[in-house]
Amino acid sequence: MITKYGKAGRDRLIGICLVSSLLLGMLTLPSCDRSTEVGPKSGQELTKAEFLGRMVVQERYWRIEEISRQDEDQIATVNVREKPTLLSSHYLNEVVPFVAIQFGRGYFGKGVVSESSMTGVYGKVPFGEFKCEVLVKTTKESGEWIWDNGRKMMKLPLPGSIQSLAGALSGTDWRPDSGYVAAEPAPLYRGVEEARRAASSERIRIIAEEQTPGGKITYAFIMRAAWMTDVEYRDAEHKSGMSLY
Repeated sequence: MITKYGKAGRDRLIGICLVSSLLLGMLTLPSCDRSTEVGPKSGQELTKAEFLGRMVVQERYWRIEEISRQDEDQIATVNVREKPTLLSSHYLNEVVPFVAIQFGRGYFGKGVVSESSMTGVYGKVPFGEFKCEVLVKTTKESGEWIWDNGRKMMKLPLPGSIQSLAGALSGTDWRPDSGYVAAEPAPLYRGVEEARRAASSERIRIIAEEQTPGGKITYAFIMRAAWMTDVEYRDAEHKSGMSLY
């Protein structure tokens, strides 16, 4: 039955209802805007270009948060802010608190690994902003990192601190020359502003492997990112400011 509005009025009313339903459906769909999301999704493997693009950025230092030693299926973990029996007080008080490793590029685009002494917070602490200082004159390059196509990982010449810690955990005269940055966990952020927006800690895992008569022992260094956010003072020996850790 045609209402008092007539057939044309009814058709117009039906059209308005259809458009309204379509708009409502669009509003209830999941948003496709990912602009606020940073880093890969869980379980997503980065390509070589993506991995290196997130690894080689300025003002990010990697500090030791935790260490583990795995012999077959036996795993021992070192919380570097506690006093485990695996490491002496020398390493816990005079080595670990000052480790700051960087990955960059040098001449002709070659990968560079450097290590500096850095004061400030380290280890397992809540995410936040903390006072820090990088002792510029302590910076040493350990060599060039390369991409290992066979293992699909970054291979690096290990800085002196990682070598000495691995040797101490081994309990022998072994000092590894090289190690790898494991594929997981992957680096997340391409700059300090991404890290600030995410308000979440970022980690990588450096591994060194010891071949023994009894099999392979893997030493894993969980490294947590410390971003130098603001430089308050700088001279030839010091760079002081805040770290986002």
